[in-house]
Amino acid sequence: MRRVHTAHTGVVDHLRMGRQLNLATGPHAHLVAVAGAVHLAGRKREGDNAMAHDGTDKHSLTDLLDMPLAFLGFALWRAWVSLTYANPSVPMPVSGTAGQFAYDVVLAGSAIVIALLSSRIAPLAGRRWVYGTIALLLGFSVAANVAALALPATTDALVAPATLAGGIGSALLILLWCEIYSCLSPTRVALYYALAIIGGVVLTFVLQGFSDEYLYGALLVLPALSAALAHRSYRLYVPAEDRPIAANRRLIPWKFFLILALFELVASYSSAHIRSAYPLLVGSHSTATTLVGGLVLFAWVWWFSNRLPLSALYRAPVILLCCGLLIVPLFGLGGNLAGSFCTALGVMLFNAIVFLFLCDISKRFGVSALLLFGIEESLILVSWVGREGALLFDGSGLFGGTGPAIGAVVAIAAIVMVAALVLNEREIGERWGIAFMGKRPPEENERTRLARRCAAVAEERRLTPREREVMELLAQGKSLSGVAHELIIAEGTAKAHTRHIYEKLGINTRQELLDLLMAEQ
Repeated sequence: MRRVHTAHTGVVDHLRMGRQLNLATGPHAHLVAVAGAVHLAGRKREGDNAMAHDGTDKHSLTDLLDMPLAFLGFALWRAWVSLTYANPSVPMPVSGTAGQFAYDVVLAGSAIVIALLSSRIAPLAGRRWVYGTIALLLGFSVAANVAALALPATTDALVAPATLAGGIGSALLILLWCEIYSCLSPTRVALYYALAIIGGVVLTFVLQGFSDEYLYGALLVLPALSAALAHRSYRLYVPAEDRPIAANRRLIPWKFFLILALFELVASYSSAHIRSAYPLLVGSHSTATTLVGGLVLFAWVWWFSNRLPLSALYRAPVILLCCGLLIVPLFGLGGNLAGSFCTALGVMLFNAIVFLFLCDISKRFGVSALLLFGIEESLILVSWVGREGALLFDGSGLFGGTGPAIGAVVAIAAIVMVAALVLNEREIGERWGIAFMGKRPPEENERTRLARRCAAVAEERRLTPREREVMELLAQGKSLSGVAHELIIAEGTAKAHTRHIYEKLGINTRQELLDLLMAEQ
């Protein structure tokens, strides 16, 4: 908690700003302003420096302590799957006998079933039975491995039920978290997702140092704790008006799923021979690749999102894949190891961008997150196709010695062509309108119409990207504390942005802002 300082000048300044911005009215307006001034004066990023703010948000890592950490419960599942199926550090006889492919098949099939039933079971987070079911299924999956260690003769009998329990429970937990994240603003989604990725890697590393008995106990507890944190996040931190509702609408971005599948195919192809030798380097869970990707995403949203739009980041995966498949091997910059790292990092970043995109259209278009993410999760099977395809181009397969060159050229050509067709301004702006890329769709409700008018005013009056976000939230009726919460900034910073917006627009009150936006219509 930050220390609270009381100062006469701070109170006076807050009173003046409260009257100027029309933030409090009525007989208790001055009391509200005084209380707000006392609370705000102790914040490090406020005062005279904040009031002289030039549009740049200064974040400190200590500010993370003010955020609800319950949203990071997704990291617990990422650590669980890494230590149970992806890269076990203790004997897992049942999981080892079944193999990760069987687990992925069950997970993908379960995700598709949930997607098809989304109109009936959404919102999943509002179903009390789902939390206990997840804990029981994933707990049984781990308990079966422990039982097989004590009674090896039961291993074969436990393979099928344990694999089914693990796959179904994982699908439920993944889609539960995706549904909860889709209720949040794009900035918060990006931040929590990045921290969940980083936290999953760190937690995996820590748990690998546990003795076997304690690690098995941790694996039993992690899914239940993740489900409990999901319940807490949804009940306490997701406002009722932002919670999903059952919807029959099936608006599906098939082209983006196509390019995601292609990215997975190429990455699994390029890393097929490296994956077994360097399991901690490449992979979709707790590896060095995911850690680097999580840090890149976190750095963008925490320090650069107010100056660097995501449109400058979403082209990076194509560049990384081309480097990994051609440029790095061509110049011998680390050989296959560096190339595989580049391709795996590119796919990880594109997965993150698709995650943000699906959360965005779920929130704005009213499409069930269970439907969108159920389809997205089923694409994990594509990676297995890539690994098998690598055998055809490894120099001893169908194409002989020219196989590696043919495979690389075909993969690069496919990536470039599909990326050019799908990731272009017209597709993003006219068909879907990704909010965090600054694009808006033609199919609008009142919120998207308001956002479009804000974008037009921001462009005409040369507002910064952050000022445009603040203006849009103010137009939606958010208070300064609500704006600060949505954008993960201090209230003083939000106040400074508001002052600059009013100065640039030549207005003094929020009502004048609304009148200006209505005039733009």
